[in-house]
Amino acid sequence: MHQTLFLVAEAFNTLGRHKAVTLLSIIIMSLTLLVLAVFLLATDNVLMFLDRAKREMTVFVYIKDDAPVRVVQDQYNDLLRMSEVETAVFISKEQAMADFRRELGEERSMLEALETNPLPASFRVTLKRPYREKAAIERFAAKARESSIVEEVSYGQEFIDKFSAVSRGFLYVDLGLGIIVILSSVFIISNTVRLTIMSRQKSIEVLKLVGATNRFITTPFVVEGAFQAGVASLVSLLLLYGIFLLMKGILPDLHFIQPGKIFLYIVTCVLLGSIGSFASLRRYLRL
Repeated sequence: MHQTLFLVAEAFNTLGRHKAVTLLSIIIMSLTLLVLAVFLLATDNVLMFLDRAKREMTVFVYIKDDAPVRVVQDQYNDLLRMSEVETAVFISKEQAMADFRRELGEERSMLEALETNPLPASFRVTLKRPYREKAAIERFAAKARESSIVEEVSYGQEFIDKFSAVSRGFLYVDLGLGIIVILSSVFIISNTVRLTIMSRQKSIEVLKLVGATNRFITTPFVVEGAFQAGVASLVSLLLLYGIFLLMKGILPDLHFIQPGKIFLYIVTCVLLGSIGSFASLRRYLRL
């Protein structure tokens, strides 16, 4: 325990004695981690957009014109009892026509030629979050069609198909890019640490000659790498926030990374710094 505290303290003392090298390392890491931060910001906003699009997915259950009022009420209650349903709103024929007139705007005069209202009554159904996937929506639609008073169930099948394909494709591409960005960050960080090791090669050789253990040599470098990566993550977040403010004028709906994800990002960067340091030490010192 005392040795570990000594090694950690020695790591911070070394950072203070080599201010120029430490500053250069933090600058390089900050620019490297900025790429990771931009990737995280873009991913976070795309996922929020996809989630918002899912919330707007609506299923319309159209009712037959000759359906008795009591049966329609029973069907409404049945919908509300279904585990998939978040909300269900009844839209009468009259309300449907009023909404249609409002959507037509100045062109609503063409409806005056209609002698009867051709629009059916319907239920506008919003599904709960776990049931907003393509397969779940299709199962709900099939279940709703079993009712004798249901004329048709509409949920924009073509849109759902394309949306599901786009979402799935984005997740695959995002995962691949994420792996590339993280591996690139580890590579650059490890090479940055290697420069630090090379600048202190004589000190390392002396330690090995006097019998210092691998742990005694590596621990300060790992601590330094973690600390530098932690500071660099904060700098990269400040740079990212500046980019965010510039982009906000172009994309008003853009959102900054949520606090919980910021914390996870900082922890990830610290781990990347530790891993990069250890990887560089193993390669350079053959420990």
